[in-house]
Amino acid sequence: MLSPTPLLKKLSLLLVLAGVLSVTACEKKKTAAELQKEKVDNFRKHQKIEAIKAYTDLVNKFPDSDHVAEAKERLKVLGPMPATPAPAKKK
Repeated sequence: MLSPTPLLKKLSLLLVLAGVLSVTACEKKKTAAELQKEKVDNFRKHQKIEAIKAYTDLVNKFPDSDHVAEAKERLKVLGPMPATPAPAKKK
């Protein structure tokens, strides 16, 4: 049997290393600006959800209130409740 030459061993090791590095390089890290934008977007989404809940509660609990018409208008402007992702299942 022929044994691989040291050069061939190094070449195969280099190819494996290049493959591993190319896979890890695909995982793009977010910049500080992207992270900040994501935080602001999440905050705004949360605030929208809370506003929709509050206006809906006002309309349902106090239907005779002077503010029901205004709450209904705000609900129209806010639109439907944003979808919230289901929590990830733990393995």
